[in-house]
Amino acid sequence: MRGVRTAKQHKGLEIEVANAGGSQVGKIVWTVPGFAALGLVLLVAEAGSGKTSLVYRTAEAIQEGGLFLDQIPTRQGEVLVIQGDEPRPMAQAKIRRMGLLANFCISYPEPPLAFEDLEATVKTGYYTTIFIDSATSLLTADGQDSTDENYVRMLYRINKLCEESGVLAIVTAHLNKPFDGQRRKLVTMHDISGRASIAAAVTDVWAIWREPEPRWADHYNLACLGKRNCKEGQVWFLQGNEEDFYWEIKETADQLLPIQKKELVDRIQEFLAESSEEFSIEEIATSVDTKYEVARRICSDLYSQGVIKRIPVKQEGRGRPSYRYGIFPTWGTPG
Repeated sequence: MRGVRTAKQHKGLEIEVANAGGSQVGKIVWTVPGFAALGLVLLVAEAGSGKTSLVYRTAEAIQEGGLFLDQIPTRQGEVLVIQGDEPRPMAQAKIRRMGLLANFCISYPEPPLAFEDLEATVKTGYYTTIFIDSATSLLTADGQDSTDENYVRMLYRINKLCEESGVLAIVTAHLNKPFDGQRRKLVTMHDISGRASIAAAVTDVWAIWREPEPRWADHYNLACLGKRNCKEGQVWFLQGNEEDFYWEIKETADQLLPIQKKELVDRIQEFLAESSEEFSIEEIATSVDTKYEVARRICSDLYSQGVIKRIPVKQEGRGRPSYRYGIFPTWGTPG
C-alpha cells in the first residue's frame, strides 16, 4: 500500500516531491499587472526609443501607486532608479521636462555597479522596486561587454537576489542594430545585444521600438518576448509624446486593453463566486459576455495561479477531458 510521499532525505541537494495542490500555488505577485512581477524584468530597446522616459514613468506610477501607461493600477512602493545611461544634468533636465510628480529616489554610481552594493541596498527592505538603466553601462566591468559570461552571471545573481527578497528589478539593455539599417518591424530574443543566454537569466523580457509604419504620431510597440509571467506575443501599441515624454496605450494585438481584461477577470471571479457549482468555458464566456478564447485564457491563468479550481469531465472513449471551473469554498482557499 502506498503511503504519502514526502521530502526525500538525502545528503546533498534538498529534494521534495512535486505537488501542485492547494490554492495560490502559482500566484504571480505583480507590481505592474501583466507587465512586471517580482524578479528581474529585462526591457530591451534601441538608443533613442524612449526606454529611459518609460522607466521614469513606470517609477512614478509605482511610487505613487498610480496607473502605468494611463490604464494599469500598480502596487505602490518605494522606488530606486540606478542611472548609468544619462549623466545627472541630462537626467534632471528630462525629469523636469516630464513634470514628474513622484519623489522616487535616484542614484548615479560610477560603473561598474558592484553586486555587493546592490545586495546591501536590496536587503534593507526599503525599496520594493529597483530600476537599473542600463545593464550595458552598469553591469559590465572594464574591458567587458554584454557578450561576456560574467555579465550573464550578474543578471542571474540579481534575479535570484530579487526573487528571494520579494523585490522587482527592471533592467534596461540594448538591441543589436538591424543588419539592413532599416527600422525594425519586429523584435525577438535573437535581437538582444550580447550572449544568447541573457534571456535565460531573467524572469521576463520586454522590448520597445518605434513602429516603422505608424498609425499615429509617436507610435511605438511594447512587446513581451516571453519567459515566465508575461505572454509571448503580447503587444501593446503605445503613443508617446515628445513634449513631455508621456506614454499611453492606444491599442493591443488582441484588441483587449489591459483595463478591459482586468474588468473581465473580476467579472469571471464574481460570477464563479455566486455559485458552488462549476461551469464550462462556454457558460462562463456567455455569462460575462466575452469570446470563448478570451474566457479560456483567463480561466487557465487563474487556475495556474491557484485562484480558481478546475474539475475534469471525462469524455467517452480515450482523449483529453473537458473542464469545468469554479471558486474554492472560501474565496481563494482550498476546498
